[in-house]
Amino acid sequence: MSLLKEYRTKIRRFSHNARLFLIAAVLRSIGLGIAALFFNFYVLSLGYRREFLGLLISLPSITAIAVALPAGYLSDRIGRKATLVGSQWMTIAAQVLMLVWRQPAGLILSGVLQGAGQSFFRTAASPFLMEESSDEERTHLFSFSAGLRTLALFLGNTVGGYLPTLIALALGVDPTSSTAYAWALWAATLLMLIALIPFSRLENHRAATTGSPFSLEPFRQLWRQQRLQGLILPQIITSLGAGMLVPFFNLFFRERYGLPDAAIGTLFGVTTLGWGVATFLAPTIARRVGKIQTVILTRGLSLIPLIVLGYVHNLPLALGVYFIRAILMNLAMPVYRMIIVEETDESTRGMASGLFNIAWNSGRAITPAFSGHLQEIYGFTPVFTLAIAGYAMGTLLLYQWARRTTAHPA
Repeated sequence: MSLLKEYRTKIRRFSHNARLFLIAAVLRSIGLGIAALFFNFYVLSLGYRREFLGLLISLPSITAIAVALPAGYLSDRIGRKATLVGSQWMTIAAQVLMLVWRQPAGLILSGVLQGAGQSFFRTAASPFLMEESSDEERTHLFSFSAGLRTLALFLGNTVGGYLPTLIALALGVDPTSSTAYAWALWAATLLMLIALIPFSRLENHRAATTGSPFSLEPFRQLWRQQRLQGLILPQIITSLGAGMLVPFFNLFFRERYGLPDAAIGTLFGVTTLGWGVATFLAPTIARRVGKIQTVILTRGLSLIPLIVLGYVHNLPLALGVYFIRAILMNLAMPVYRMIIVEETDESTRGMASGLFNIAWNSGRAITPAFSGHLQEIYGFTPVFTLAIAGYAMGTLLLYQWARRTTAHPA
């Protein structure tokens, strides 16, 4: 069966709720793509220094880690729809706040709300997709959702790039002025508001968990799920490796090869488009080799281009293997998220999803500062060595988990 025919067959099986979610997620992602493109420029155009901008950039990730487990707990208690709608309102409030309250306190609060909204959305999305699908089309739904959202982010980055120029022509202002950037961000906010329509039309097919809202029993249940622990630890190790390198790829290409910002931006944009398209291949691979085997295979293969990128100094080769590495590393991420919620009790799926988000973000919050210190003294070679070690160890732990669960199924 061809890939297109396979997806056409599976998409017909998507529930009405799943289709509404996909529409809302695409609108949300386009808006986020526009917002991400202009946020840095907007803050600097207000006259703030780069040090303050760095704080604002880190705040959403720090907040996302801090609220991930409580967000998952609430998702299990109040239901997926309420959590998704609430997450969208947080994101909208963050956008409006930074546009109307331009003082440091307002921008800081906006960053906190942005991170909270991001965390609530991610912790509720995977359990929602799990509960809105059957085994037959679930892998396709997870991959289709991830692929569409990645392509929507790319669309927001690409199309949104023209907004300040068009706004400047209409208002007679400088395209790099805070006014032009602010109106572009208002356009992103409008898309996020429109996304509330399909979110609000979702139906609650799974009742919220009953019982005391302050019960610690869900946390105890989560802790007792040893198979889940075996899936979370590899992601923590992988994240530690990723944090050493991924945030610095732009500096790597500038310092080692002298690429200008425009060329680096094009490379990143094309790579994002590539892995968004490649994500749609995950169900076909998973059907043939298995779900967890797909994650292990793609992550293991991604080590080869990463090694070439770090130790072979050749620009054309570096550009090619960077593209391949990004595709392999990200292709199976929706499958990994799906396995997490499949391996979790129904009453704690939201918390498990939140735990995975903590694992995904934790390394990126911990290791970049250490990586920057290493770069200052030794350059990128030891950074690549440690990153490769993290990726390899995480993949090996996943392989061992798969062997154990095959030998001793639940």
